[in-house]
Amino acid sequence: MKRIFILLIATLSLIATAQERCGTEAHTLSMIANNPEYAIAKEKVNTQTKKWIENHPNHSEKTIITIPVVVHVVWNTNAENISDAQIESQIDILNADFSRTNIDKINTPSVWQSIAADCDIQFCLAQTSPNGNTTNGITRTQTNETSFSINGNPVKETSSGGIDAWPNDDYLNIWVCDLGGGLLGYATPPSNWIGSNDGVVVGYKYFGNSNHTPYHKGRTATHEVGHWLNLEHIWGDNYCGNDQVSDTPKHEQDNYGCTSFPKSSSCTGTGNNGEMFMNYMDYTNDACMNLFTNGQKTRMLAAINLYRSNMLTNNCEGSVGLNENTNNNKTLVKIVDVLGRITSDKQTNTPLFYIYDDGSVEKKMTVK
Repeated sequence: MKRIFILLIATLSLIATAQERCGTEAHTLSMIANNPEYAIAKEKVNTQTKKWIENHPNHSEKTIITIPVVVHVVWNTNAENISDAQIESQIDILNADFSRTNIDKINTPSVWQSIAADCDIQFCLAQTSPNGNTTNGITRTQTNETSFSINGNPVKETSSGGIDAWPNDDYLNIWVCDLGGGLLGYATPPSNWIGSNDGVVVGYKYFGNSNHTPYHKGRTATHEVGHWLNLEHIWGDNYCGNDQVSDTPKHEQDNYGCTSFPKSSSCTGTGNNGEMFMNYMDYTNDACMNLFTNGQKTRMLAAINLYRSNMLTNNCEGSVGLNENTNNNKTLVKIVDVLGRITSDKQTNTPLFYIYDDGSVEKKMTVK
């Protein structure tokens, strides 16, 4: 184990400088090097995940998981203090990407349309704070720090100019700040040992809809939340590496910019269709990303059940609204949209979630 730590520390700086789009691998190696408990737990993740998937053959049944989000805006300049509207746009993007209602899903090559996944995961800004008060799910902290490093997670601690997390069993904490070193974002992958600094960090320029092309469509958060739910980079962080997902083709390495389909690969197992460079877990431009696969969905659902199980029962419910009878002896309690807002409008271009008195949830899609 000591030798592993030495090797990790030795490669940490190389990874950090080589990866500008995402710092999750570097951050994970840092946590492994500094926390023996996390190192042990992380080694077991793939085994535990594989076993859970094997033992839950019906994991793909339609049950919507709602994840309450708190966005911590840590700002030094006015530009860094992004608006509520920009934050809300990011929640909309997460919901579209994870439910596969994103407009650009039509750009997914036809050969992969059948495995492109609606992940049955939705996100909403938290409506209740840890002390039980009503909240809009946004905190704002003015800081003297002009930027934040990935090392030591300073943005996640009040004592170092950031702000402490809300309980990570109950919320997805997302910090938005000025990240140093040209980094767009990073996340903490799950395990049976999750510290108090669990969550996602995204540079303020790349959060939600912005004018900072080519990372202006909120896909940095989609990518990092994928890591938070135990997805690895599609190239497995190695040349022709293993991302632990069976329906994603092998990649030689990360892809940047926008490329043309098909993109060939020399990896054994890539297949005739080439690399899936439009997957959210690659490094291509925001406008070129458009899918998660069924295999990635399965891995994310396993992560929630194994390591983030409070998210199975957490929600962003408001007051009870509708009360309609159904023909199967269940009572419709309310209809909510992808942000958890109660609605009576049953004709919409986005999914609606019908919540019944027995706790079941049914997702429906109707088009105006």
